[in-house]
Amino acid sequence: MYRIVNESEYIAVTFTGPVSFSELLDAFLSITGLPGFGDKSRIWIFSGDDESSLSLATISSVMPIVRKLSVGHRKNKKVAIVLQNGLHNATIAGLFDEQSGQGARRVDLFEDVDSAVQWVAA
Repeated sequence: MYRIVNESEYIAVTFTGPVSFSELLDAFLSITGLPGFGDKSRIWIFSGDDESSLSLATISSVMPIVRKLSVGHRKNKKVAIVLQNGLHNATIAGLFDEQSGQGARRVDLFEDVDSAVQWVAA
């Protein structure tokens, strides 16, 4: 299950419990229709209680689709990933991060939502 909050400077997506491929993709597609989508940073919050709530395979399978749908959006915007479920942070960051000829996407990892909000707002 997920919840989307569209703030003035960022869009936050919070997942609770197990996260499937279809749910992750559905959340991404849902935010693409929000006002200001292309101009806002994003915060992805995974608050499952263990590693089984979000598998690396799930993220690996959805990221190529997310990248393709993001083309032309979000130049120099930030992506904050809040992991509260024990997954290996470097691996997840590598999947969300991509370099483009127009400049690097900025991705960082956080253990709490407040730090992520402060970072994307800065």
